[in-house]
Amino acid sequence: MLFSQGGTEYTRLQKLGEGPREEKLYLCRPRTGETEGALVEVAVLDRQARWKSHQRFKEAARLGALLSHPSIPRVHGQYKHRGTRYLVTDYVSGISMNMASNYACMRDRRLSEDLALYVGSAVAGALSYLHGLTDATGHSLGLIHRDINPYTVILRHDGAVMLANFTSAFSRLPGREPTTTGVVRGELDFAAPERLGRVLEVGVEARSDLFSLGLVLLELLTGEHLYFTDEVERAAARLPKDHPGSEGCEEWLSESGGWASVEEMARRAAAFRPEHVEHLTRDVSGPVRFVLHQLLRRHPAERPATAAALKADLDACRMARGKPYGAREALEELLEARSDAEKSGSDLLASDEAERRAGEPHSLATH
Repeated sequence: MLFSQGGTEYTRLQKLGEGPREEKLYLCRPRTGETEGALVEVAVLDRQARWKSHQRFKEAARLGALLSHPSIPRVHGQYKHRGTRYLVTDYVSGISMNMASNYACMRDRRLSEDLALYVGSAVAGALSYLHGLTDATGHSLGLIHRDINPYTVILRHDGAVMLANFTSAFSRLPGREPTTTGVVRGELDFAAPERLGRVLEVGVEARSDLFSLGLVLLELLTGEHLYFTDEVERAAARLPKDHPGSEGCEEWLSESGGWASVEEMARRAAAFRPEHVEHLTRDVSGPVRFVLHQLLRRHPAERPATAAALKADLDACRMARGKPYGAREALEELLEARSDAEKSGSDLLASDEAERRAGEPHSLATH
């Protein structure tokens, strides 16, 4: 038993990993008397953790309590026992877009535009809700997710799209600890240019999330990452050493770590051009390619004005395709991709495969 609260015992099934603020994440099964509940994720912060980590942990719980959207995991509550904090959240079991891209690579066949449009529309809807969230007085909370990446976008086992992991989110909640300068929150690989040091002299805003979503969709559609293509790498290498895009980034840190430094990623974000996006999307249909071009602009002002506007564009692309594609079709496509990948004989598996299948219904596990 990990801990108990109000007559409910939380039994630890497996460790899921560690969060960015010293917390450990566990998959748990709650039990009240003889009744078992649905799987939950429990974040545990030891009493010996730094004071700032405890403050951030409490802020994450306060923010989670405000969120109510079908594409966002529900926070059940924050509890404290003998100085140790526990945050209980819905466990999202399903296929992450990271695994979806891996399946496509293993079977050597890309995923459909229908899937990317379905996933993108759902995430844009969730972001529209987040970006428009206000406090009780009607003032904007200025909420930015800051960690849109293939791991945090998950297709649940009923075909619903979920946006998980709000541990790196920014908000203007009263009493919130200021964000530490010199640290890039969330996955460095999927950060918008304005979040990478001094690439742009503009502040981080809601449209930063839209750029990150564009990178996720690009990877789903092409199997490529804009920052990691040979063309962008060569363009970054041609930039002068003192190029403003990387100046002053030497001491910046990434919250998530990774193989590349913030300075290196900043140079790549400063080097890519629209023609690089055009080349990567050469096999994508015209309307979808147009949306990706809008999303993957270096300057936020050139991207869609809001997540709601992006959702409208994606839904227009879906309607123009003239065929139904929803939760059932998305789940069937990814289960087929997984089956094909398993038959390929490749041992390529990402770290979240076993984790996300932990709560999978038996009927899907044997699909």
